[in-house]
Amino acid sequence: MNIQTEHRHPNAGPTPYDEVYYPGHVYGLTHPNHLATIAAVYGMQSAPAERCRVLELGCGVGGNLLPMAFQYPSSEFVGVDLSGVTIERGQRNIATLGLSNIKLLHCDIMNVDAGFGEFDYILAHGVYSWVPPAVREKMMMIFKQNLAPRGVCYVSYNAHPFSHLRDMVRDMMRYHTRRLTGMKEKVGQARAILKFLSDGSKANSVHGAVMRDQYNRVLKSPDELLFHDDLDDGAEAFLLHEVAEDASRHGLQYLGDADFSRRYLAGYSEEVRATLQRFPESEFMARDQYQDFIDGNGFRRTLLCHDSISLSRQIDLDFVTRFHLLSTTNPVDPDACVTDDSAMEFENQDGSRVTVTNPLLKAAYLCLGRAWPRALSFDELLDGARALLGDRQADDDQRVLTEAMFILACSGEVSFLLSRPFLLKEATVHPQASLLARRQAQTGPLVTNLLHQTVQLEDDRTRDFLQLLDGARTIDQITAEMTEKFGPTIRIDQKDSAGQPAEPLLLSTRESVQRSLAMVGKLGLLVA
Repeated sequence: MNIQTEHRHPNAGPTPYDEVYYPGHVYGLTHPNHLATIAAVYGMQSAPAERCRVLELGCGVGGNLLPMAFQYPSSEFVGVDLSGVTIERGQRNIATLGLSNIKLLHCDIMNVDAGFGEFDYILAHGVYSWVPPAVREKMMMIFKQNLAPRGVCYVSYNAHPFSHLRDMVRDMMRYHTRRLTGMKEKVGQARAILKFLSDGSKANSVHGAVMRDQYNRVLKSPDELLFHDDLDDGAEAFLLHEVAEDASRHGLQYLGDADFSRRYLAGYSEEVRATLQRFPESEFMARDQYQDFIDGNGFRRTLLCHDSISLSRQIDLDFVTRFHLLSTTNPVDPDACVTDDSAMEFENQDGSRVTVTNPLLKAAYLCLGRAWPRALSFDELLDGARALLGDRQADDDQRVLTEAMFILACSGEVSFLLSRPFLLKEATVHPQASLLARRQAQTGPLVTNLLHQTVQLEDDRTRDFLQLLDGARTIDQITAEMTEKFGPTIRIDQKDSAGQPAEPLLLSTRESVQRSLAMVGKLGLLVA
């Protein structure tokens, strides 16, 4: 597919991103399938992910955009970035994968104009807070000018009130490192001064608690992110209403937060819930602003659309029946009884747990976990749950399952998508892993799966194994090559429930291959 966008070199010289590489990651909430889903919840009919145009401002190396282009060959993707070094690296990655539906341009945001055409989705992750006011103004103009009539714009930024605390320690770190230029020295000294100030503050004071919390945040932040995000002189945070009002001046409106679960109020006190629920539909943004005040939110992922779109904020109980559902849920005790009313505990990948007693819901949880990473339609989930119960049916099955999935979808325990992701769970005779993941595995353990998530491979042996899943080899051939390289038996290191080393597992190479195939299937790396 030919994208008719000319290469536009910016007038500016080298940027800090040329000198210090900003890691390219995927951001699940920017995926067009997710954005189309949120739009559909609020009554919009946006372009399907399978056939859309996507523009990303500040695309970097293309770490977020390239996996989308790989997954949707009939869609078009354009990324622009001011860093020529970063763009060149991204262009090499595109060439390696042989993709023709994506173009990364060394281009100043100020040079994006009507000639770029209309896009169904415009993404700007981690840009808005880190550019001058004139560029922010230009971004809003792009959102209006280049967004298709039913398009969705995603823009993220540092937010108040939490960023007041973040800015306080930023001022301290920037002052201490003001005469330093090298990234390693600057980052090292930023952490050192924050440790000194944190240790020196009074343990029983509010200030001391804030300093220690901020030090722990900075300590965990990768060097490159700390350098670009916290030590950047121009970083600015905003209140949600400021961005929404700026968008309104440009003919755009606030669609909602990209994280749908933020509107779920069950975790608040009864008084807070009652107050927030009293906000009328016309003041949806104001409700979210007050929720930010309550949460102390510090980072916003805001969705915008044209102000001519009529939105509905009322979420019907049965909205989940219109989407594909997926969850990582698995039983804590695999031998627990499903068919009676006994309690059965399930755990998600993030460690959260839920206890279920209703047999239909226990069976539904099992179906979701066994299907992962495949998504199930509501009808498939209902039929699968009934099958696990021996095709036992009750008149209120659909209502019970609808109410449960509504709560789980709203809370984020169960994900929902408009379009079913293109992936397999089970290996075929000639198993094939994503070409993108195989290329990524050649240089490190972090790869992107077909759900637009970053997953980590267990070890170097798994990275080697992934290279063999090219769709040309049979399982027998893969086993033979693994045996030749690693021998007839494979030692698998294990940990107990407390995370401590446990007795290693010794498997034949064939058993190891079967285990690894199941693992990469669960990671969402096998293509259909």
